Amino acid sequence: MSRVVSTTPEPIEEPTHVTFILPPKQPSSSRTSSVVSVTSNFALKQPRYHALYQPSWREQLAVELDNSEIGSIWRLVDAFLNILLCLIYIAHTVYMKASLPTFNVCFEVVVSILLLMEYIPKFYIYEFESLRSLFTKVSPILTALTIYPVIAIAMDPVFEETRYIVFFYPFRFIRCYLSVRDCLVRSEKSVLKLGQVTSKTLIFLQSILFLILTGSSLLHGVEYAYMDENVTFLDAVFFTTIMLGTVGYLSDIVPDNAFPRILLLVIFTTGLIFIPYSISELTMLIRSKSVYDKPFRKISQQPHVIIIAPTIELPSLRHFLKEFYSLAHGSATVNTKVVILNPLDPTDRVKTFLSDPVFAHRVQYVRGSSLDARNLEKVDAKNASAYFILAKKYTQQSEIIDAENVLKAIALSKFDEGPKLYIQCILPENKIHFESLNPDQIICTDELKLAIFAHSCLTPGFSTLLYGLTTSFTFESAHELRRGTRKRRRPSIGLDCDAIEDYITGFSQSIYTTTLSDHFSGHNFLSVVERLYVDLGVVLFALGIPKTHSFDTSSTRWMFDHKDDFDVNDPKNYTVLINPDDHILNGDEIGFVIALDGSLADGAATYEWHGGYGQKNHKVIPVPSEQQPLLTKGALKNNGGGAYSDKKKINQSTASDTQHHEYPHKPDYFTLRRQRAFSTPLAFTEHELLHDFSSSNITLSSRAHDVESINSVIDTITDHILLCDYSQTTFPRNLDCFVSPLRKPYLEKIIPIVILSPTRPSQSQWKILCQFDQVYFVQGNPMMREGLDCGRVRFAKQAVVLADSSRLLRNGEKTEDASAMLVFLNIKAMCKENIDVFVEFVHMDNMKFMSEDASAIDKSMQAHHSPAFMAGTCFSLSMLDSIICQSFYQPHIVTIIEQMLFGTPPLHLLSGSTCPAPSHSHFYQVPVQLFVGCQYGELFRSMIDKKVVPLGLYRTKKVKTVNGNEKELKYVYTCPKSNVLLRNDDKVFVLSKRAPTGF
Repeated sequence: MSRVVSTTPEPIEEPTHVTFILPPKQPSSSRTSSVVSVTSNFALKQPRYHALYQPSWREQLAVELDNSEIGSIWRLVDAFLNILLCLIYIAHTVYMKASLPTFNVCFEVVVSILLLMEYIPKFYIYEFESLRSLFTKVSPILTALTIYPVIAIAMDPVFEETRYIVFFYPFRFIRCYLSVRDCLVRSEKSVLKLGQVTSKTLIFLQSILFLILTGSSLLHGVEYAYMDENVTFLDAVFFTTIMLGTVGYLSDIVPDNAFPRILLLVIFTTGLIFIPYSISELTMLIRSKSVYDKPFRKISQQPHVIIIAPTIELPSLRHFLKEFYSLAHGSATVNTKVVILNPLDPTDRVKTFLSDPVFAHRVQYVRGSSLDARNLEKVDAKNASAYFILAKKYTQQSEIIDAENVLKAIALSKFDEGPKLYIQCILPENKIHFESLNPDQIICTDELKLAIFAHSCLTPGFSTLLYGLTTSFTFESAHELRRGTRKRRRPSIGLDCDAIEDYITGFSQSIYTTTLSDHFSGHNFLSVVERLYVDLGVVLFALGIPKTHSFDTSSTRWMFDHKDDFDVNDPKNYTVLINPDDHILNGDEIGFVIALDGSLADGAATYEWHGGYGQKNHKVIPVPSEQQPLLTKGALKNNGGGAYSDKKKINQSTASDTQHHEYPHKPDYFTLRRQRAFSTPLAFTEHELLHDFSSSNITLSSRAHDVESINSVIDTITDHILLCDYSQTTFPRNLDCFVSPLRKPYLEKIIPIVILSPTRPSQSQWKILCQFDQVYFVQGNPMMREGLDCGRVRFAKQAVVLADSSRLLRNGEKTEDASAMLVFLNIKAMCKENIDVFVEFVHMDNMKFMSEDASAIDKSMQAHHSPAFMAGTCFSLSMLDSIICQSFYQPHIVTIIEQMLFGTPPLHLLSGSTCPAPSHSHFYQVPVQLFVGCQYGELFRSMIDKKVVPLGLYRTKKVKTVNGNEKELKYVYTCPKSNVLLRNDDKVFVLSKRAPTGF
């Protein structure tokens, strides 16, 4: 294939060598250590409310109770004691005409004391705000009314002397009703483990039961105290039931003449007409007044954030809230309120999810529009700590959703410029509109999803590695997964406990941001990486370098900006570089480490280097002057350009940036004549989209021999990536985000890509894809084996199955992934050779069904435990919601992910100048044959010597199924300990500027 390179110079992405020389840090006698909780994910700049509001021990204890079974047991004890008091009262009714037995009185006093002992701490933890709350809250009033009859009876056990006491007993049944209802609410941490239908049914039945019992106690008290009738409690229950069923007492009184009979008929007929009409109007009025119209209420200085989304999708909401309230973030957010602002009422599934005590006390759903200032005042938007604008993940109206979110972001920025904006968008070309609002973070869902799939093809297991590093996984969660594994330990599962232990240990690793010790100043980056891993067990893989430099176009030299205007806590003031191997630390950088918990990451800030191990890479450099360039002249040349010497080059840079915004993922090089293919399994007689080799535009052609020649090219393709789309209405958009990472210059060879879809791409879509080499389109349905044959699936190396974005989420069964599963099963059935299949799921719970062995499917298995997820062969868009939530605590996390996926963009400095993209590393996966049987620490040190930073292992282990057959279990093991022995099938994830060799 001949290539003619365009005359327009394009910067080469990867130079051979770049050395950063940064200004020295101002001398200081002391260094401020990083502030981090022992169990928290450290952020360089914590959310702004952390300095104003720190939760009390009561609020932290409330979180612990809601997230554990102890809180559920506490509620059960309260309900049990209330039931005992109700039964004691029923037993007292037998002695209304006599003195109560001493045993009954003593027993009631003991139960009341126990009730007070368990209620007072609970009230103090959950509801106590001030002494005024004793008289404004419902629960203390009901408790006082419940306990008072006990005191009165203990003083005088004769009912004849204290008849008025009977009117206090109905409140005992009301309190018992509320207590029992709290126990029946469905919760993941409840010890009752009730289903959704069972929970609602029991709540309905107990509501009727306590309504009858409360009315019976009141009726019995009235008959006893005033009518002096000998009515038992059972009689009162009978009469109350009959009254509710027939709307009146049974009576022997009947009308004995015509007039009263006619009068009763008129009244009865009027009631039949008027009462239903009044009830229907009242019902309509009640329904129009939603319970979600209530304004947001919070305790003084209590922080809160606001979630705004076109549609509240349960998978996304579940990921977001579980990450937001993860205990790994420490105590600073345990009492942060989350307000969901949406113009529609929540669905039944969302209502059930939010009723969980873990979220019921901390999440409030408010019905309203973010475009209405009154609704923003209703949720106290001016005092919010952040706005989260989430996108609708699966829709055919991506432009409309992005347009609505842009309008919402503008409305929020106009309403209040204080809170930070965290935004999700769908289309990459719309990011520029959000960037003009200066948000704190922007996450493009289509861009990240397709790029993650592309890197999963290059390095299998990448999606699981990335998700594990960007999701909080507490020690409690790890213990819960280990306990679940031991319970399910049987051959039919097909899982190995040792492999699960490795996987959980690696999955517990996360990315932390920390400052670096002054002792590292003047040392080579790789020597610091080696020292931190050996001594602390953490992996330093990236640096944040301050953008304190500008470029003087008049003298063509780099200068330093005034540091007085530099905000060290603003993530936008740092250039993040992944594995800058030749960089010499200056002392003002921040580090990004992979560690098991925040305390280990914090050790990098207080580390003391006393010489010895690791000094072989130590370099001492002279202090640069104020006029010394940031990048050496040779380094600038290697980056694809030198210093800007005239305005013409500056204008070219500006034009390049404009084109980047219009087309975010253009190829790294352009050609005028390239072989392109547009193939179809059918013999078309209509116009075909073909590339005009005489120009860079797309033209229409109807030449049949062109189609035949292109079909012959398709018939010879092997070892390609088959991209399957089964949508019957739309062709997948933004596929340049998938192709671009697979066409980077640092890759050794070009992997052919075949797009199999029943829908033809538009001319604009195909024009974008024609910018890349060896991209083919085949029209066919991947849900049918004939369509997969047209895509030559039997000769493919890997396959990617995309979800249908046109299917809307429903509230019923989770069947949106059925089509994807059918494509996956067809591919596995047709390919005798092992083929890696990567599937996009709408619901993470369905990932466990990707197991080839049906006996390995466990209904209680969590998504993180499924073999497909462990191997990194499945992905869900809802996983990106944990990333935008994580960026609230770690402001650099999105930049790190984007660099892993797309590389380093050109350097935009504070002065407005631009320089070429600095050198950065890429993800690779290499086998470790030379180190089989050695410890992981030896491999780590050997790779550091070759300027490679290892991140973890991708392991393959053979396990036996229930049928006695062997199958391969693949899983990701992030940041292993140094004493882990390497196996024959192990592969290591590494960051390197070029493909590593010699391992």
